[in-house]
Amino acid sequence: MFEEFKIKYLGIQPIGKVSTNQLEGLIAREFPRYIDEIILKFNSIKADNPNAINRISAAILKLSNKDISKIDSYIEMSNNDCRDVLALAEYPRYSKLGFSDLNNKRMRTIYLEDWAEYSKWINE
Repeated sequence: MFEEFKIKYLGIQPIGKVSTNQLEGLIAREFPRYIDEIILKFNSIKADNPNAINRISAAILKLSNKDISKIDSYIEMSNNDCRDVLALAEYPRYSKLGFSDLNNKRMRTIYLEDWAEYSKWINE
């Protein structure tokens, strides 16, 4: 709710936050038969802190779309530049636009659409 306020009234693009408990639930939901394997794979994600690892891991889960064969390539992509997987997972519409000029109203609409999609997926 607060994220939507920040988008609508401040024009701030939200940043996904994923707790360890949320991540464990996402892994169990997306890959119930491969929980241990996914956790082991996620140990190879390079990031500065546990919060970043959780956020990147959630992005990889979303992008993998329940296809375990995609996990390794998204981990590799994130280890090269984590912004690539984060942008595709959290900001899919905005990331397709590149750096084109948008008016504030259109930009906020895109932020809201991206946030709604990501929030819906996280909270399924």
